[in-house]
Amino acid sequence: MLKKNHFNNSQKSHGFTMLEVLITLVIVSFGLLAMAGLLTKGMGLNHTSYLRSIAIQQAYDIADRMRANHAGVIGNAYDIINYTTNQTCTACTSCSAAALAAYDACYWNTQNESLLPLGRGTVARNGAEFIITVSWDDSKSSSANKSFVLRVQP
Repeated sequence: MLKKNHFNNSQKSHGFTMLEVLITLVIVSFGLLAMAGLLTKGMGLNHTSYLRSIAIQQAYDIADRMRANHAGVIGNAYDIINYTTNQTCTACTSCSAAALAAYDACYWNTQNESLLPLGRGTVARNGAEFIITVSWDDSKSSSANKSFVLRVQP
């Protein structure tokens, strides 16, 4: 009789072990899915950070161009820069300050467009300071339209 009870307990134990293994598999599966979600979110945020760093670099690029062409700043050539589609930038070797400012604006927006998804740049004068805005589409983050604003006094 002892052997019979011992045999029954052994069968019950095998079924319980199988149930423990299945529960462990479910828990590990949820953990792996959570880690995959975190990895995906991290990659998206990394891409957002990369685009923001390009936008910052582009904003400082036009600010440096304005500092290099001080005559163009004084002559109000940088007061309003808007994005225009399909621009053709013509470089000049010995040109006026206004022509250099026009080339800077054209080249800068062409670079914004090529480096950033739907990249756009604007410059507006507000008294003695210039407000430089670089905007782009970041559909991998929660909001699609992002922008970086820099205020400078060249």
